[in-house]
Amino acid sequence: MSKNLNLLKRIITFFIGMTIIQFGVALYVKTNIGSDPFTVFTQGLSMLLNISIGQANMIILATLITIIFLVGRKHINIGTLICVVGVGPIIDLGVKLSSYFAIESLGLISKMLVLVLGCVIIAIGFSILSASNLGVAPNDIIPFLIQEKTNYQYRWIRISLDATLFVIGGILLNGVYGIGTVISLLLTGPLIQICLPYGEKFIKLITKEETDVEEESVLEN
Repeated sequence: MSKNLNLLKRIITFFIGMTIIQFGVALYVKTNIGSDPFTVFTQGLSMLLNISIGQANMIILATLITIIFLVGRKHINIGTLICVVGVGPIIDLGVKLSSYFAIESLGLISKMLVLVLGCVIIAIGFSILSASNLGVAPNDIIPFLIQEKTNYQYRWIRISLDATLFVIGGILLNGVYGIGTVISLLLTGPLIQICLPYGEKFIKLITKEETDVEEESVLEN
């Protein structure tokens, strides 16, 4: 019973982490000064198809999870499925809510600060999502899948994928890129590294795993 309850708590915290991330992405979008390569690609696709950025995201993730299912389904976890159906609508909600703050009318410096805030929000959300240990989004699985099939180093695969997404989304599809893209590339990784230990502590506090282990040990003795 305790394990089932902890799984439910992990699913809830995963959803919370995912939601926090998408509100950070929404800030990226509303600053209109650029964002990470995946968001640039998503923006480009949304403009090409004349749909919302959330709808474009759902198309991309659905396509990627189909590929993963065919060539590496062992990487799919419950969190992966949650991302496919949940990320798009939450991005659109975040964009709608952030519209009330008139971010587009801010000066460049203020927009840069908002984007830095977005980086912090994404790092916090990702640390919670990652610590939930229920999998990751399809776009985060793809580099590991390629590494598994090719034995290339992860960092070079990731750099190549980001560059490809940037070229297709930003240059070919006219997605928004700029100083915000540079800021997100420089800050997001280090901020996630800082936040990860706190995310793990938060999950342990919520699930009370250490307490459960101690209780089981006492009972066994």
